[in-house]
Amino acid sequence: MSTVVPQSVWYAHSPAVAPLIVALRKGWLAEGLARHGVGLQSVSGHPDPQIRRSYSDHHLNFQIRQGGNVPALWARSNGAATRLVGLTWTQEFQAIVTLPSTGIRTAKDLTGRRFAVPRFAPLGYQVLAPFAIRGLVNARAAEDLDIAGIELVDVEVGRDAAGQGETFGRFAPRRLAIYADEALALLRGEIDAFYVKGSEGIAAASFIGASVVSEFGFHPDINIRVNAGTPRPLTVDQAFIDARPDLVDLLVGEVARVGEWANANRAEAIAILARENNIGEDFANLALGENLRTALGLTLDIGELRAFDAYKQFLLDWKFLDRDFPLDAWVAPAHLAAAHRTGQTRTN
Repeated sequence: MSTVVPQSVWYAHSPAVAPLIVALRKGWLAEGLARHGVGLQSVSGHPDPQIRRSYSDHHLNFQIRQGGNVPALWARSNGAATRLVGLTWTQEFQAIVTLPSTGIRTAKDLTGRRFAVPRFAPLGYQVLAPFAIRGLVNARAAEDLDIAGIELVDVEVGRDAAGQGETFGRFAPRRLAIYADEALALLRGEIDAFYVKGSEGIAAASFIGASVVSEFGFHPDINIRVNAGTPRPLTVDQAFIDARPDLVDLLVGEVARVGEWANANRAEAIAILARENNIGEDFANLALGENLRTALGLTLDIGELRAFDAYKQFLLDWKFLDRDFPLDAWVAPAHLAAAHRTGQTRTN
């Protein structure tokens, strides 16, 4: 066993539904690391912008990250020495929405209409566009259609996250700013439909009186559900694995236990995730469906990995990734396997 004792382990996550967040908020990761004399530090909460950048490019050693899959894939595509130690296949609300006045009722009705593609790339990769385009592809595929005949309209987002001077930004809850620019474009008649997901998507659609064209977040075909937010990869750096595989086992084990705990403690799990997303618990409940064991689980199922690999090809085809890499070589299954062997569960 290595005698390397890092001062701290870095953690990074997006404001999303992820078992890493629950394990962090419950204090399980900090408690486990403390037994080894190791601390825990936030990447996103650090005052140094270069540290915060590691959320996306994962340049820090001794880091664990879980969130949207585009940053994780982008970092690996650009040479980051990371390993995939688990996937969370959150089944949550995903939909294309419109205004009732457009007359769009189904995904088929989108032919000949204008669909928003949010453009935001502060760190060198498109953060939101993959969600929208893949969402459109999936909505149409659910009706055995491609996206031919739909006009993709770029909508610049993130220029004014508070939406100052705009009706939506002044009165909508702060978390809904993620869809403020698309919502404004829809209300102004500049587009006919846009993609939303999760509790914030339900809340944003409700706020502007939008109707659902197609909802596919709980579709039985995993290839229809896969998007930039599903699955959410759990990654660590190879240096961490090389130096302290025991600590990686510890962290992965705690994250892997969240699904069972959340299913038995739904109210508390929903409260944690609602606070994290700055959204009401009623919206979080609605967005996640009934099975938190799946929504907050951690797997490396071979069929799911194939679907993830096909999604990676989608990102390459649309130029969201510059370089390909073999998914099989990225996966490090030993740590999740160790968690399954111990079979421990959390009860509080």
